[in-house]
Amino acid sequence: MQEEDDGKGNVTRTRVLSEDEARDMLRMIRTPLLEETDLWMMVDRYNALSAERQTELTTYRQALRDAPQSADPFNPDFPTKPSWMV
Repeated sequence: MQEEDDGKGNVTRTRVLSEDEARDMLRMIRTPLLEETDLWMMVDRYNALSAERQTELTTYRQALRDAPQSADPFNPDFPTKPSWMV
């Protein structure tokens, strides 16, 4: 727990996450984003996508899976969802 005094008698307490806790938080954020893409992975929908969109989708999903293992879990580099996935 970190405490910061603003000099006016107001103390702010901040809980600092460990690296493992930060990675767990990333997983909690990542999982629903990954679940949003599950529908697109159904064979009939996936096969209906162009080769370019299939690549975009699989690259996006892999980047989401990799996010919790980023070098700095406190400043993760989350991928941008393909624009056609609305």
